[in-house]
Amino acid sequence: MNKVEWSDLYFFNAVARNGSLAKAAQALGVTHSTVFRRINSLEEDLGVKLFDRLPDGYRLTALGEELETYSEQVSSTIDDMQRMLFNRNDQMKGPINLTAPHNFAYHFLPPLIQKFQAQYPGVTVNLMVSNADYNLSRREADLAIRATSAPPEFLIGSKLFSLRWAAYACQEYIAKTDTPIRDLNGHDVILANQSLQNLAVFKWADSQVNETQIVARCNDLMSMSALAATGLGIALLPDDQFKQDLVRLFELDSRFTSDIWVLMHPDLRGCTRLIEFKNFLLQQLREDPVFQKFGLQAS
Repeated sequence: MNKVEWSDLYFFNAVARNGSLAKAAQALGVTHSTVFRRINSLEEDLGVKLFDRLPDGYRLTALGEELETYSEQVSSTIDDMQRMLFNRNDQMKGPINLTAPHNFAYHFLPPLIQKFQAQYPGVTVNLMVSNADYNLSRREADLAIRATSAPPEFLIGSKLFSLRWAAYACQEYIAKTDTPIRDLNGHDVILANQSLQNLAVFKWADSQVNETQIVARCNDLMSMSALAATGLGIALLPDDQFKQDLVRLFELDSRFTSDIWVLMHPDLRGCTRLIEFKNFLLQQLREDPVFQKFGLQAS
């Protein structure tokens, strides 16, 4: 057995949790080939086979299952150590690993990051654009901007703003329909699929329409907005998805309101640059005229 490269354990844990190289690569933010190489390297160093390669993914061998218990403990200890060291850094320089959903990253963050970096040139913001929930305990990100009505109890943070949902369509669709647009009845609609379909607003929408009314399904809100802008049908969107060529038809029930939070692990509460960036976001969003334009409720 050769000396083990301990960082390979992160790749081992990711494949064990996700069951495939592709999903592990997505979770870690690396390439498929990197995960493949690190798993093969770990097996070669240990001199054992940790995974069975199956047509539908990777499955732990008996030895792999035994290693997983120890590997998770080692990785957790290293994560704790890294957070402790990171938390002791009170300088306004170094990286901020930030994850944010697509629309927020495209429309809100670019000018804010530019302005923050101009004030603190020693800070580098590493932006990871994804609707997935990065694991803050494992240091997959330092700060996360998320849409959630109930943030996890093991994280700390602040609510940035609240988003109301509404029905949107373009003038072309409005002009060609003979049915008054007071609700979804009798209209072509663009609804969700995959994980987006689990949102309460789309579960409700599916219960309100017939299958024949559904002209498209999509797993991305920005794409729904773009589809609605072509005249295809009505899309249900949070108000930050507003486009100039869309008309806000009617507001949905307040129970579908989305809260947008900025979250971090409590072990990092002493890191000056993270706290400064979080407070900067809060202040800038409160002052941003876009909130008056969209009617967003800044916290």
